[in-house]
This record gives sequence, C-alpha cells and structure tokens, in this order.
Amino acid sequence: MGLCLTNKEKEVSMGYTGFAVIRRSVAKAYDKNISDLNELMYTYLFRNYSEEENKYFDEHLPKYLDKFLFHSDCDGYFGIKDVKGIYKELVKLKPTFQREDFYKKYDDLLELFSQGKRIDIY
Repeated sequence: MGLCLTNKEKEVSMGYTGFAVIRRSVAKAYDKNISDLNELMYTYLFRNYSEEENKYFDEHLPKYLDKFLFHSDCDGYFGIKDVKGIYKELVKLKPTFQREDFYKKYDDLLELFSQGKRIDIY
C-alpha cells in the first residue's frame, strides 16, 4: 500500500512512510524551527498547532513549501500553479536522507514537479 503521484507522463510511487521521510527531510533542509514544528505532526499524540505556531508557519514558511509539506497524502492533486511554485522551492533545498533509495525518489519527485503539469495523488 502506498501513494502515487502522477501527471500522466511520469509516475512516482512510494509508501506513505517514504513520502513522510521526504517531507520531513525537506522541512529540515529548509529551517530548523519549521522542522521542529513539522515533527510534532508525526508524534503519536499530535495536538493541533497553537495560534503562535500557526502564525510562525504563516510568517516563515513559503506558501508553496507549506502546500507540499501539509497536503493530504491520499487522494487530491497539486494544480499547475502549485506545481511550479513547489518546484521553485524544492530546487533551492538539499535534503539529506539516511538511505540512498530516498535520494532517487526525491530526484524522481523533482523531475515530476519540473514538468509543470497538474499532479494527481492516489
């Protein structure tokens, strides 16, 4: 079981955990405080973000990176404008991964987003 991101020309499939690993690494590559707040979402007893935490996200996290990090990972899509904006944010970052196969998945995601077409998530 996993998810598939596709624009009908390219398809990137991975597990939900793998996608979470990539998004967590992207947050960490962007900013330590954003990463720390983002990590709260992956804790067993996640509580809603406080008003201060949400304000921090609003003031410090670029719009399209926010969309990438917090978009549902089951069913949905990234529109063309979002895809282009997310790509511009992702190419600025150098996330690191503990396993080599995640570098390949991340490169596949970058290629998918670089095409500038709507991406459906299944």
